[in-house]
Amino acid sequence: MDLSVKYMGLSLKSPLIASASSLTSKVENIREIAQNGAGAVVLRSLFEEQINEEINTDLAPNDMYHWYPEAADLVRSISKPQKAKSYLQLIEEARKTVDIPIIASVNCITDSDWVAFSKELENAGARALELNISTIMPTRADVDYMSVIDLSASIVANVKQHVSIPVAVKINHTPSIQIQMVQRLEQAGADALVLFNRPFQPDIDIDSLAVITDNYLSAPEEMLQTLRWVGILSQHVKGDIAASTGIYDHKGVIKQLLAGATVTQMCSTLYVNGISHIATINQNLEQWMEKKNFSTIDQFKGKLLENRLTTLHLERIQFIEKSFR
Repeated sequence: MDLSVKYMGLSLKSPLIASASSLTSKVENIREIAQNGAGAVVLRSLFEEQINEEINTDLAPNDMYHWYPEAADLVRSISKPQKAKSYLQLIEEARKTVDIPIIASVNCITDSDWVAFSKELENAGARALELNISTIMPTRADVDYMSVIDLSASIVANVKQHVSIPVAVKINHTPSIQIQMVQRLEQAGADALVLFNRPFQPDIDIDSLAVITDNYLSAPEEMLQTLRWVGILSQHVKGDIAASTGIYDHKGVIKQLLAGATVTQMCSTLYVNGISHIATINQNLEQWMEKKNFSTIDQFKGKLLENRLTTLHLERIQFIEKSFR
């Protein structure tokens, strides 16, 4: 069976991609991910907010920057590459260690001078860039969703001016603007969409009266939300779609591919079942393909969308009760 796919023009030996997490922050883990048959790896995210906060902390003790804000801006632009030096080293080391594409990940909140740094990621050896814009949310009354779309499109357009490698955009699940959002992102130059970022989901401990922050692993049932939108959006976009969240086994991978995804990203299942689980999923995927007489991924990618009734089911909100008369 041939598991190879083309994702953003990159040749992948499998549709399985290890998504950004602490697992992909160490070269030894990245080596194991590649050895177990992953098609690519997305490195842990580099957070613009975190780097900005570190720089502001460095500037705070010096009153001069309060009176000369243009000097502070210059220091910020110079300091960002230095603050991200370890990330550039991770890209370089990973590129030398494995033969699968290394995808850098940046968690963006602005379209300012940060975007110029994306070229440094390419120069370090990243084969593609994944922009996580999911943290841009209208959490204030004076910011609406159209402002979020405009800013997101601006980030993508600016980054595309600085790099020659393909760019994927990871977005939130926001049904009311989903199609508007993805069409604007494609117009801005996005080569692929990653559906979806799993947002931070805080809980509350009623005994300690404190917020619980350890709810970071997805569950298999969360995949269904992504599955619906992969099927819907694959009919509206020209680029590739990477399905993410709740994909634990080969069945989840197959379902997303049938709905039109090009690749699948996985994270939580690697924490639960270990990195070697990638090899198990690939093996089970091959066995299913052989059973169904498929020799390539392209033979069944998006196959369910050939049936108009199926697409109607994806688009429906309410359940229609069948008649048993």
